[in-house]
Amino acid sequence: MSLVPHMETSRLRRVWHDRVTADFRDFRFTGAGFARWSVIVLAAFLIAALVTLYFLDWNLMRRPIARYASHRYGRQVQILGDLEVDLFRWQPRISVDGLTIGNPAWLKDRPQGARLAHAGIEFRLWPALFGHLILPLVELDQPDFLLVRLSDGRTNWDSARAGGPGWKIPPIRQFLVNNGHVEIDDAVRHLKFQGTVSSEEKADGTGAAFRLDGKGALNANAFMAHVEGGPLIHVDESKPYAFKADVEAGPTHAVINGQVAHPFHLDLWGGRITATGKTLSDLYDLTGIALPGTPPYHLSGNLKRDGSFYSVNDLSGTVGKSDMHGYVTADVSGRIPSLRGHLSSRVLDFDDLGALFRGGKSPAETGNTLLPDVTLHVARMRQINGEMDYDADAIASRDFPLRGLSTHISVENGVLTLKPLAFAFIQGKLSGAVTVDARKDVPLTKVDARITDVHVEHFIKSGEKPLTGVVEARAQLSGEGASVHKVASSANGVVTAVMPQGGMKKSLAEWLGVNVLSALGVSLSGDQSQTSLRCAVMSFHAEHGVLNSRQIVLDTDPTRLDGQGDINLKDETLDITLQGKPKHFQLLRLRAPVKLSGSLSAPRISVDKSAALAQGALGAGLGILSPFAALIAFVDPDLAKNADCAAILADAKSAGAPVKASAVANAPSSK
Repeated sequence: MSLVPHMETSRLRRVWHDRVTADFRDFRFTGAGFARWSVIVLAAFLIAALVTLYFLDWNLMRRPIARYASHRYGRQVQILGDLEVDLFRWQPRISVDGLTIGNPAWLKDRPQGARLAHAGIEFRLWPALFGHLILPLVELDQPDFLLVRLSDGRTNWDSARAGGPGWKIPPIRQFLVNNGHVEIDDAVRHLKFQGTVSSEEKADGTGAAFRLDGKGALNANAFMAHVEGGPLIHVDESKPYAFKADVEAGPTHAVINGQVAHPFHLDLWGGRITATGKTLSDLYDLTGIALPGTPPYHLSGNLKRDGSFYSVNDLSGTVGKSDMHGYVTADVSGRIPSLRGHLSSRVLDFDDLGALFRGGKSPAETGNTLLPDVTLHVARMRQINGEMDYDADAIASRDFPLRGLSTHISVENGVLTLKPLAFAFIQGKLSGAVTVDARKDVPLTKVDARITDVHVEHFIKSGEKPLTGVVEARAQLSGEGASVHKVASSANGVVTAVMPQGGMKKSLAEWLGVNVLSALGVSLSGDQSQTSLRCAVMSFHAEHGVLNSRQIVLDTDPTRLDGQGDINLKDETLDITLQGKPKHFQLLRLRAPVKLSGSLSAPRISVDKSAALAQGALGAGLGILSPFAALIAFVDPDLAKNADCAAILADAKSAGAPVKASAVANAPSSK
């Protein structure tokens, strides 16, 4: 075997090894080289991707895309028809047939949330590359949507993994909807609604713009809605998009002429709203915001939404016979909506104020009781927080000489507080605070009300003023129940009213003491003179809805009146006996007490006939002996003494009545 070939091969191997080794020794890493190779690799990848996308049969991607969407949104997504994607044009197009979107797993009885026979979307390529999506065309054929909200607040339209305060839809130039259908089943609003959606605007701007019409039921009331938008062909996202909504729910009717500030960011819009209805409390089912029961209303204002913040400014209109002005805001970002605002009236009709306690119902609807028994919506009170100021410059009232009202209303975690609550009279005021704790199923109400410097003669409508003087009073009561009547029926506390001094028509003072001769004398003579009212006090202790008298005294110069009895708030009746005694000798006097009885709404004043008959029988018996002996039965040697007004007022002050210290110091004693 020759060694020449073998030696030649070895030599060639050494030469190759030395050359390769030299090449690696001469290699140097440079940024330019790395960039060049990166561009080559990326270009190759993009070319391969574009070739793949161009020749790709997108129907093969239906299942992978559906699986990804199902995982991403937590509900089953299916593409039952063709999937077509054309990306190689300045206005790429995506269309899909037989698209179905399921409901969340907890909505087992209604598994399908949306179905579209056909959907097509075109978008502009160049803006999309920079993250700005514009949709020249959106077409939906036979779309069918189901929107469900359960009583616990869960909805089928919120993503299982992410949510947002509002929908932000890219600008749409042409929106075509053929035979659309939407169904809403909202257990929170008690709303069941079925509507049709259509939009047939042509590319040249002709044809019908967006339109939604539907009807259903809202809390057992007929519900109708009509929404329409302006032409979309010239929509500019920098300019507002106009729309009009007309909604009727039973007696409630609302019309909004508004604009979407940036089409189509549906969480930023506003417009002029006009609403009419039987009572503001009916708006709860539409808005989720608990409002009080009121008389029929007609209100309008500038409504604006900014994400989860709503506001109504320049609010004006009427509630009942009262005018209403101001502003209201609502923040619904939290679990419980938060309400803020300030409302005022130039003239408040007192009957409209009473309607608040009747839940917006008329007296005929709530019965003939003085204290309304309309149930308070305890659950609604727990679903709203807020602060509200209200004031009225004047109050129109047939029965009370009121001049104005001012109050601050707050609701926090189920506790309603009116503090301060101040009514201004022609002279004097009624002020205090009311707290309703509705955190439990049976609310607890506390009332602390004071009457100061109120002149009693202002409450007497006749030209003659048989009683004059300043009334000071205080009521400290608490009770349980979901209505005014139930609270009163369980009330506990104290009620005290005093008149440190005043005047009384002399004939009235004589009649209260049943001083027959003297009273007849001053009445027949037409004597209009006044006698001094030294002091008066009425003090009650409330227990389980019954006000039992602690002290009833009315002391005038000629007569002292003492009383006892009770006021039953459960059945709204009173049973009080007043016994008057003269302070000087009377020849002819009936010892017959005065009775106050009947209902609180229609009290009766009468003389105790049994006592008068007994006195008359005694007189008749003595008359058998002698006609003059009969007069003995009508002579009362037991004369009354002056009341110790200083002690009475001091006791009333210690019980909480707003009696001034100067009134106690200047009050007359028993001497």
